[in-house]
Amino acid sequence: MAETGIDALPKTGAEAAKQGTLASFKDFVVVEVLNDDPLAKFIALLGRFVDRDEVAVLLLNRKPFNKDSLSSLVGEGLELQQDFVNDIYSKYVGKPPPEHSTVTVDLIYPATEKHVKKYRQQRRCMMKETPEMYEGVVLPYINSFPPAALQWVYNILGKKKEVERLIFEDSDPQLGFMLHPDLKWDQQQVDQLYCLAVVHRRDVPCLRALDLTHLELLENIRDKGCKAIQDKYGVPANSLRIFVHYPPSYWHFHVHFVHAAFAAPGTAAGKAILLDDVIDNMKIFGGDYWRKRTLTYQLGEADDLWKLLGAAI
Repeated sequence: MAETGIDALPKTGAEAAKQGTLASFKDFVVVEVLNDDPLAKFIALLGRFVDRDEVAVLLLNRKPFNKDSLSSLVGEGLELQQDFVNDIYSKYVGKPPPEHSTVTVDLIYPATEKHVKKYRQQRRCMMKETPEMYEGVVLPYINSFPPAALQWVYNILGKKKEVERLIFEDSDPQLGFMLHPDLKWDQQQVDQLYCLAVVHRRDVPCLRALDLTHLELLENIRDKGCKAIQDKYGVPANSLRIFVHYPPSYWHFHVHFVHAAFAAPGTAAGKAILLDDVIDNMKIFGGDYWRKRTLTYQLGEADDLWKLLGAAI
C-alpha cells in the first residue's frame, strides 16, 4: 500500500533535498567555506547531511532591497541598536522585519567534484585559446561529457521541470528556444532582471560551434527574447545587455539577457561576448569567424579546462 499523509514525507534532510521538499537545514553540517564575497553578500558552503557521505554545495545570497516596500523597512519595524554618534553623524545596527531579511538559497545535492571546484575560491588566470587548442583539447573535452551531465537542461526543454517559470517559448526544433528567469533573479526588481534563453537543438555546445547556418537562430533569440521581456516586464531592448559566455558554464548553447543597470556576475570582459557582436562578426568576416579566432578568457586554476589547456601550451 502506498504511503499517504505524513508517512509519505521524507524521513531525513538528505531525502528531502533530493526530492526538492527541504524545509530547513537541521540535518546539515558545514564542512568548509568555499567562498565568501562580502561585497556581493554571497557565501558558498560545502557540507553534508547527517549520516550521508555525499557532499552538498550550498549558496546563500542576501536579497536586494525591495524598493516597492520601503515603508515597512524604514519604519517602526526596523529595530535599531546604536553603534556611535559624533556630531551630526550616527551609525546603528538594524534588525529589519522578516520580509526584508530573507536570503536566496541554492542547493546542489549530491554535488560532484566539478561543482566544488567551481565554487571554491581560487586564483584566476587569463587563457589564450587558439583554434588549434579548441580542436585538439576543448572539443574532445566537450564530447567527453555523458548526456546525463545535461539532463537538467533536457528536463527544462522537455517541460518536466521549471514549467511554472517559463516566460516564452518558440517551439521550432531548429530556431526555437525557451526563455526563463535566471535563478539569480528574484523577479521582483526589474532593474536586476536576468533571464536565460536555452535553445531546443542539441548540436550547438558553444560559441565556437556557430556558423552562418545559425544566424537565423541567433537573430530569432535576440528579437523574440527582447519582445517577450518587453511584453512581460516592460523593459525595452535598449535596456538589455544580451550576451553569451565563453567558455560557458554548461555545454548547451544559451544566451543571457540582463538589465543594463545591473552589474551582474559574468558580464565582464574575459567572459561575456555581446550577441550583436557574435552576429556581426560572422556577417562581416565569415561564418567560421568564431572557430578561427583566438579567444582570451578567464579561468580558475582548479578548472579541469585550465589543467588541460595548460598542458597543451
